[in-house]
Amino acid sequence: MVRALAGIVLALSLLACVSLAAHAETRLALLIGNQNYASKVGPLKNPRQDVALIEASLKKLGFQVTVLNDADYRAMDIALKRYAAELRRAGPGALGFFYYSGHGAANADTQINYLIPVDVASAEDDNVWYQSFRQNQIVDLLSKEAASATQFLVFDACRNELNLSGGAAKTIGADKGFVPVANTAGLLIAYATAPGRTASDAGDGGGPYAKALAEELLKPGVEAVEMFRHVQIKVKRAIGQDPWLSFPSLDPVYLAGRDAAPAEASKPQRQPQQTVSEAAQAWAGIKDMQDIPVFEAFRKQYGAANPFYDTLAANRIAELKRTAVAIVAPPNAVNAPPVQPREEACGGLLVAVAHSSTRPCIEPGSGESFRDCPDCPEMVVVPAGSFTMGSPANEPEHYASESPQHEVTIAKPFAAGKYAVTRDEFEAFMKASGRKMDGGCYVWTGSEWKQDGAKSYRSPGFEQTGSHPVVCVNWEDATAYAAWLSKRTGKEYRLLTEAEREYAARAGAKTPFWWGSAISPDRANYNGNSVYKGGQNGEWRQKTMPVKSFKPNPWGLYQVHGNVYDWVEDCWHDGYSGAPTDGSAWTAGDCRLHVLRGGSWSNFPRALRAAYRFRDWVRNSIAGFRLARTF
Repeated sequence: MVRALAGIVLALSLLACVSLAAHAETRLALLIGNQNYASKVGPLKNPRQDVALIEASLKKLGFQVTVLNDADYRAMDIALKRYAAELRRAGPGALGFFYYSGHGAANADTQINYLIPVDVASAEDDNVWYQSFRQNQIVDLLSKEAASATQFLVFDACRNELNLSGGAAKTIGADKGFVPVANTAGLLIAYATAPGRTASDAGDGGGPYAKALAEELLKPGVEAVEMFRHVQIKVKRAIGQDPWLSFPSLDPVYLAGRDAAPAEASKPQRQPQQTVSEAAQAWAGIKDMQDIPVFEAFRKQYGAANPFYDTLAANRIAELKRTAVAIVAPPNAVNAPPVQPREEACGGLLVAVAHSSTRPCIEPGSGESFRDCPDCPEMVVVPAGSFTMGSPANEPEHYASESPQHEVTIAKPFAAGKYAVTRDEFEAFMKASGRKMDGGCYVWTGSEWKQDGAKSYRSPGFEQTGSHPVVCVNWEDATAYAAWLSKRTGKEYRLLTEAEREYAARAGAKTPFWWGSAISPDRANYNGNSVYKGGQNGEWRQKTMPVKSFKPNPWGLYQVHGNVYDWVEDCWHDGYSGAPTDGSAWTAGDCRLHVLRGGSWSNFPRALRAAYRFRDWVRNSIAGFRLARTF
């Protein structure tokens, strides 16, 4: 393995010697400075000046710069989409630079970071989250729209001047800082301060991070990652603020050219350039490998002199160990010697979890279930595959939002909740996390839907037991539960994406329901006072039923039609134009509304169709959720 690693390093070192013309690639930048906030949010002093400093430096480096100051939600949304489209059209080799200066904060319950537009009037309640821009929207949009570009995303946010109070303060945790984001190929993501900490808005003519970044950008002969590390050191020494970086798979980039400036004295002290360059080149060559010994060899050769890359390698080793496939000995093997984990040991079956109720190998689509802990939700494994998402125009009660139909490919198996999350399971989360849910719930009074401040998931307006699906939860409640379960189990739990939800509900069927084209109350729980395409009517239970009611679909999922809607990960769009085709969540756009799928006990049968889409943002007694788990 060491010889193989050395070969990679040698090959990459030779490539690094190829002379490249400076600034030959297309360089695009979008800079947003949000400063003039309402008094109940907290005005800032420097974001406009921060943007001006970065703009001046980037223009000297050949960037085409777009500046947006004091942007509301819509302006940010449009600017980001336009920037992503321009970066995509620029093609392979393009460089993108996104910089945001302004208010931002993390919702500790959901572990989601938000950028706050200037049209947010107050930060006194949970509405601040619904009115703000999710950071992962930006990361997802840019990584998918411009996958062939090399991109730098800088968030000079989390200012202490943010006036969070009331309900919003309850979900902010001990401080206002961002949480770390997952590594994303091709993107360097920089925070002006450490996760969980606030950034300074002090100083004249710009903030301390912007000043350091604007200065370091112009220094030639410094690779971009090293440049950002110089900024870290400079800011740390100046004010004690400790900036943060993430760059899992970034190719070497010299923003100000490869030729070093004559004077090097002002640069922070570091390891010799040759050592750092070799480690960076070697990491680029091995970062996506699956063999633990390769990363162990990397640490042995480069770790001592390069703590940053040593940490990346250690994290990769830990990740591979967490996802290692369990070994199943052949039936006739007795005390078989241990071997390197391989999925092939399961005869092509997916290994879901070592704690499966029967065996560690589970065939996708078999309906066999597992739990990651004794009281965790029960999960089944959904197979990989392709399907046509949406409904044809001739499907009875088709809606325009279900168009255009498009092919979606789910490349890898994933786990989905066998049932919707139950009230007992959600109650365990509430007790363990101490989460508070104020504001009541929209319930059916018998003649109308009305918000009732006394109603909650414990009392949704009808009788329930712990085996019924939880309702009166919103999207934030659902994602908070998934984050809590992930932390508890060490596994990656989340909400289903909209594509995964429809794919799992259909289980290979092309009809409106997994069993066919007609529906009756002995198949699902819904408002049976309406007939759909030859089905039966006459029964409306007006409440939820236990999650184990009715027959499961062929992949083992219960009540994918009716009983309760499922919140999914995606933001709402009026149709599928531009939707992802890989089964991932569509998180670009207006995320004040999120998608619900499956229909409920209150709906007419048209809303239970596999293709039907609904959107909402409030807690109500018809919406719950089921989980997904990534392997």
